Amino acid sequence: MAYVKAMKNRQGAVTSHRVIWRLGGSRTGAPQAERFGPTDEGREAADIFCEAVNAAGQQWPLGWVKGRGFIDPAAEEPAEERYRFRTYALAMLNLKTGIQEQYRKDCIRDLERWIFPTFGNCDVRNIEHFSHDTVQAWVRNLEKTKVHRGQAPKNGQPKLRPMSPKTIRNLHGLLFAVLQKAVQSEPPLRNRNPCELTSLPRTDDDGADGGEDIEFLTPDEVDGLIQCMERRSDQLLAIVKYGTGMRWGEVSALGPECLESWKTPKPKIRVKRAWKKDGEGGYYLGMPKSKRGRRSLRVSSAVVDAIEELGGYDNANPGRLFFTGDQNGKRLHYSTFYDRWQRAVHRAKELGLLPSHKSPTPHDLRHSHAAVLLSEGRGLEYVKVRLGHESIKTTSDTYGHLLPEADDDAMEIIDRSLIRGRTGGGGQGSAVVPPGGPARLVVPAQAGSTVYVTVFPDRHQEAFWVPEIARLVSEVWKLERRQAVRIEERDASLWAARHGGLDDVHATMPDRALIWSLGPVVYGADGEELVAAPGAHELRQAWAWQWEEAFTKEPAQWYAVHRPGLGAHTEAAAWGTDEKKVRAAYVKARAKALRDCGRHPALESKAVAQTDS
Repeated sequence: MAYVKAMKNRQGAVTSHRVIWRLGGSRTGAPQAERFGPTDEGREAADIFCEAVNAAGQQWPLGWVKGRGFIDPAAEEPAEERYRFRTYALAMLNLKTGIQEQYRKDCIRDLERWIFPTFGNCDVRNIEHFSHDTVQAWVRNLEKTKVHRGQAPKNGQPKLRPMSPKTIRNLHGLLFAVLQKAVQSEPPLRNRNPCELTSLPRTDDDGADGGEDIEFLTPDEVDGLIQCMERRSDQLLAIVKYGTGMRWGEVSALGPECLESWKTPKPKIRVKRAWKKDGEGGYYLGMPKSKRGRRSLRVSSAVVDAIEELGGYDNANPGRLFFTGDQNGKRLHYSTFYDRWQRAVHRAKELGLLPSHKSPTPHDLRHSHAAVLLSEGRGLEYVKVRLGHESIKTTSDTYGHLLPEADDDAMEIIDRSLIRGRTGGGGQGSAVVPPGGPARLVVPAQAGSTVYVTVFPDRHQEAFWVPEIARLVSEVWKLERRQAVRIEERDASLWAARHGGLDDVHATMPDRALIWSLGPVVYGADGEELVAAPGAHELRQAWAWQWEEAFTKEPAQWYAVHRPGLGAHTEAAAWGTDEKKVRAAYVKARAKALRDCGRHPALESKAVAQTDS
């Protein structure tokens, strides 16, 4: 609650009255204060303002301007109201083009529910209202918030869980977008976006509950579920959904016009339409979720048979729907199918066809489709294209943890090579372990010895004694970087001649580290932030090999250096193995860059040149 505090000098005389509170009323809310005069009239004004703050839910009262008081809306310039966050955000969304109406309404709903209660009456220009501390406190409150996730039960109380990291990131992204518009406004309303350095929860920090959002089903479990469905049309829908990995809005919009090369040995389904919300409570057939969502899928014979049973290709009525909710051919509601799906899940558990701990949703057929592809050795890029993901990061974040199950053969190769190195083959070119067992294996070069050299896209080369390890490094690089690596066989003596010996030839799997990074960001001589690399302020995570510049075992490293050249640019970045320490290091790097940017050597050269002239 807000309260009034009399501020006194050393002599005990009242110098002012301050109303003090925390934004939003929480313990972690940003501290706020407003100052009033030392007289009785000042105390009375402070009491009135304090009541207004409490009535506004520990927010700045509507119509109050810090340091000035309540402003008569009729006398105030119309422009002032434009900069109130609520007004500014709604105006931005209403003018935004290239989005669907449902997305616009969803954003407004999220603003009303999660952002306006904290920031609605704040001024987008005010660096006290919107600072790193106020935004971070808001995120912290979201982490403590319990929300209902999943479909509401028909009986009993809904299950409440902490708000997911993904939801928090989405809400933070919405706040970021509004404040970024203020930064990029002409003229700029703000110098910086306080959301840039917010510490956000990781999307893999859901804990035990997080894994409950996805249930991966084995092919036998899928087959058992399908057998337990009462309607043949539901069975066919499940077959098509599992066999294609399509989203609900896509599979429920399928019709004859979506079939391609149907009577050929390579039949396909073209994902060209999907059910979309019209923003008024209804639905219409529109384009899929994204550009990548418009795709052609090769389908198996089981999917072909299911489609044929639904009528197959139909020149007479190509626009009709394969899956409908009634005899009139109208849209099949998800809730209708979901109720029947739940009955099938319950029946499958009773019959022992589905483990009791699994509670899959229809969407888990899509996840299970991806899982079976990965288990058969298909790469993430193939799965990304088939599922219609816009970014490989989405595919990697969702299914990347499944890849180790497909790498058993690779792990056996590594073990075999290491065992061979530890025991020694005794033959020509075999690995030798000196007494005491050093950490590094030494392989002597003998006549006819061969090294296997991986040539990377930037022409960097690494040599290996074991071809399986070279191939594994090549495959991992291709999977993670989407770049091909060439492997060449070379005589060991030639490598030794060019590289000064064989000490750098790998006999075991090279070391790697999972690195967090921020930056680089570049500042001009006046401290203005210049165009940074895309996503420079967004925390990134990637593997780095031991020969790469980013490789480190340190929790955090950073730099702030002057770039050479007359542009007088100063660059800052941070990276390391500890996320929190990297964030802190990035703050230090940027602070040092801002302190040093005005002392760039190029500025001294310019000053000397001007003096000489």
